[in-house]
Amino acid sequence: MKAVTVVPLMKDSLALREMPKPSLGKGQVLLEPIEVGVCGTDKDIIEGKYGAAPPGEEYLILGHEAVASVAELGDGVDNVSVGDIVVPTVRRPTTCTLPITELDYCPRGTYAEHGIWYLHGFAAEYAVSDARFLVKVPKEIVDVAVLTEPLSIVEKGIKLALELGKARFSSWSPRKVLIMGAGPIGMLALMVMRLRGFTDVTITATRPYDSPKAKLTKEIGAKYVNVNVDQLSDEFDIVIEATGSSSAAYEALRHLSADGVAVLLGIYLDSKVVNMVPLLDDWRRNKLIIGATNASIGSFQDGVADLVKAKFEFGGWVRKLITKEVPLDEYEYAYYWGHDDIKSVIQIRSL
Repeated sequence: MKAVTVVPLMKDSLALREMPKPSLGKGQVLLEPIEVGVCGTDKDIIEGKYGAAPPGEEYLILGHEAVASVAELGDGVDNVSVGDIVVPTVRRPTTCTLPITELDYCPRGTYAEHGIWYLHGFAAEYAVSDARFLVKVPKEIVDVAVLTEPLSIVEKGIKLALELGKARFSSWSPRKVLIMGAGPIGMLALMVMRLRGFTDVTITATRPYDSPKAKLTKEIGAKYVNVNVDQLSDEFDIVIEATGSSSAAYEALRHLSADGVAVLLGIYLDSKVVNMVPLLDDWRRNKLIIGATNASIGSFQDGVADLVKAKFEFGGWVRKLITKEVPLDEYEYAYYWGHDDIKSVIQIRSL
């Protein structure tokens, strides 16, 4: 079968290779991937920053954001049927003993992740997953279901923000929301906050006011601020940082109001130095900072439910977040996107 692969830790080893079709074990499902999303994690793996092949193998198949159809069932599988549309979660326990609903809290070194650490991903003509880690997807959202994995992280972060913010004191009633970044995480955060009933939502980014990202932001009733032109002076009750820039994370905390909650959803690999001294006084203002990475099956289920709601509420808006689709044979183009792109996907089979 064809698969998008790398030699982990070897820069620029990305290639479409012939790989053996995976065999099924007990409790497993053979998947036919339909679409696979591409994100910054994939780029980091391609650049040799991290990643690991399955034990005893040279190559790692990429792709941790996927929607697939069930092609074949292994022994003992009774939670899905052949023909079901599913989204696989990413993390699998190795020595971690937490329940399936809490695997995102497994200590480092106690798990594997499809397409990242020790398990092949889904950017291939066939893939295998343990059945218990699959989330069924209604067929009416198959065209946007590839967004479920990044959306799951957003779901986790926002749920934590609202629950922990309220747990501090019952009268906390956030109104103003700032989302920093108009990439897939930022735009999905916008979608979720609008679905939760927030009407005063601002997105900041660096694209012009007539750009597709600005238009999409305004299309569902949010404000867009180009920080290359205008500066924010307001404070916000909830700030969601989705750029992956350490300096932007610093700014997120500076825009947080007293009693506010900041949610850091980026992966911060840059080495910028920021001055934390001005933030030290903020601790006296009861600010809460939450980090969220990876997500367990409950957040995937929440994501699927919100994609259904969003399709009803916002029509074709969600599909517009997928700005680049390439066939498997042209896979390399999926890993390069422009400033106006939001989500790039590899289409392995027709929807």
